[in-house]
Amino acid sequence: MIFVLGATGKVGRALVPALLDAGAAVRALTRDAGKARIDPRADVVQADLDTADLPALFDGADRVFVLTQGAHREGAVAEAAARAGVTHLVKLSTTGVHFGQTDPITRAHAEAEQAVREAGPAWTTLRPGAFMDNRFAWRETIRDKNTVYVPEGDPASALIHVRDIAAVATLALTTSGHEGATYELTGGEALATEQQVAILSDALGRPVKYVEEPQSAARERMMRKYGWPAEAVDGFFALKRESAEHEHVVFDTVERVLGRPPLTFADWARENAAAFPYHYRG
Repeated sequence: MIFVLGATGKVGRALVPALLDAGAAVRALTRDAGKARIDPRADVVQADLDTADLPALFDGADRVFVLTQGAHREGAVAEAAARAGVTHLVKLSTTGVHFGQTDPITRAHAEAEQAVREAGPAWTTLRPGAFMDNRFAWRETIRDKNTVYVPEGDPASALIHVRDIAAVATLALTTSGHEGATYELTGGEALATEQQVAILSDALGRPVKYVEEPQSAARERMMRKYGWPAEAVDGFFALKRESAEHEHVVFDTVERVLGRPPLTFADWARENAAAFPYHYRG
């Protein structure tokens, strides 16, 4: 049995059906089974990792996909999984650890990686770069103004499709030979943000305006749009500052592990074009 934490997140939503299609028995964790849209073939478990009896939660699982928030929680998860007899942990991390970034988000992942390595079971670490799905953040301004607003100096990025992350995770969880491996995962090319907007425009069949804005304006807009506290927004920008010089780096891991090229941003744009309507308000 493979237990997937973070089953309703960006990677988890792609991973659960990929594992099921590979013939695996899957248990998927959610805090709210009534709202979760998890593949019905999975055994859905409702629990909160902060209050659950963790060893009991992992009973019967032999492999676990580890994705929670915070190094302390992931350490507790790894230790409980080990006590429950889990034999393999696959931890989702970030390429920032590879590059030695010191922002709070990356530091938390680095500490969690160490906790997973020290827990006892075999482990595999996946370190993806920026997700193509992050571009869903453009939906609101495209809908209202047919415009993408980008902070000045936004770097070129080798964005990765979540299905490629899920495909690598599926192999690590269902086949041997990945124990003790760390996989840096990116797409196959680095694209400037303006290039990404142009590709999305092609998929939409209409031009989308590209506008660079000062970081102060981007910060204010994010706080207003997402309701994030200032420290969360500042943490995001700290991550972006530290990753800026590395986001263009392309790793060949996806092709090497999967035996095929990574999915492209054009693939993603075509798949998700319907999510970017423009409601003209002239």
